[in-house]
Amino acid sequence: MPWKVYPVSELRLALVHAVRSADLSIAEAARRFGVSRKTAHKWVARHNTDPLCAFTDRSRRPLRSPGKSSDESEQAVLRVRDRYGWGPRKIHAVLHHQRQPTPSVRTIATILKRHGRVGTGNAAVTNPPQRFERTKPNELWQLDFKGPVEVQRRRISPLTILDDHSRYLLALKPCLNQTYATVQAVLWDLFGDVGLPEAILSDNAFSARNTGVGLSQFDAWLIRLGIHPLHGRPYHPETQGKVERLNGTLERELLPKARRDSLPHFEADLERWRPVYNTVRPHEAIGDQPPHSRWRPSERLRPREVPEVQYPTDAELRTISQTGDIRYHRARILVGRGLAGERVRVVENGSEIEIYYSNHRVRSVAKSQLEAHAWT
Repeated sequence: MPWKVYPVSELRLALVHAVRSADLSIAEAARRFGVSRKTAHKWVARHNTDPLCAFTDRSRRPLRSPGKSSDESEQAVLRVRDRYGWGPRKIHAVLHHQRQPTPSVRTIATILKRHGRVGTGNAAVTNPPQRFERTKPNELWQLDFKGPVEVQRRRISPLTILDDHSRYLLALKPCLNQTYATVQAVLWDLFGDVGLPEAILSDNAFSARNTGVGLSQFDAWLIRLGIHPLHGRPYHPETQGKVERLNGTLERELLPKARRDSLPHFEADLERWRPVYNTVRPHEAIGDQPPHSRWRPSERLRPREVPEVQYPTDAELRTISQTGDIRYHRARILVGRGLAGERVRVVENGSEIEIYYSNHRVRSVAKSQLEAHAWT
């Protein structure tokens, strides 16, 4: 037979009746019901004040809250939340920059929770990320394609270009494909608007990944402009952590609201959101400041056209074949098909033979290895 469990309110009523009707002392009733004498006095006093009262717990909320946020302050918090969908820390930074009455981050979180504006949050990070940051604007740009989005029943890939130091979103362009020509056209216009960076970091889709040797056409184009090409490690997207983080922001804050009925509407929504990201949205990694506070255009102006590669007059040059190699000392050295038809400089440096495209070293080969593969 199961034990019978009595509600707490009934036990409290029984304690009061034991004192009032059975003439038990407060101390004895408290001992029998397993409560303190102070608690027993409280329930007897409540019954004396209101014999018909319910013996349930009352709210402990204070009657007055002098420190409670004003209605105006709460509405300001909710307006920022409803417009941008940001969390307490970013809302606090925005209100502070606008010189409005600003509750603490914890108070803003309470306001959002009270009004049902709390999201699901992100999964906990088990290992703290390793961060790096360039020391000045335009020292490094990060470039990547966001995963394809369906717009007007077509697959569109938004191209994102981000400044590493300031997190300034330089370009956000919807592209119909991910070819070199498409990326070069976007970059050429961007170079004309803001100048040239010192280096550009992209994933291995833009490298000479087919052979693993040499330069791609995209790399060669950047080198001729005086820009150092860099590529992330294969299967390690964290190398481009900043632009990957931006892609996550696009997924949460922009793409659910962007119009997909036509490409011009989609592009207009992307371009309308970019100033919000750059000038309004606080960025936690740069002290809750918007990216434009740390960015400035480059002093390196874009040339009128892409310059040709120049070498010293006494340089030993070779022309790369259509198969991507050169002939030197009765041997073939693979340089990469991305430079087919281009001239490279060969430099003997001790026991090494180095191959340069402009001032960029493409690869280095040991002389012993070259002699072993020489033909007779």
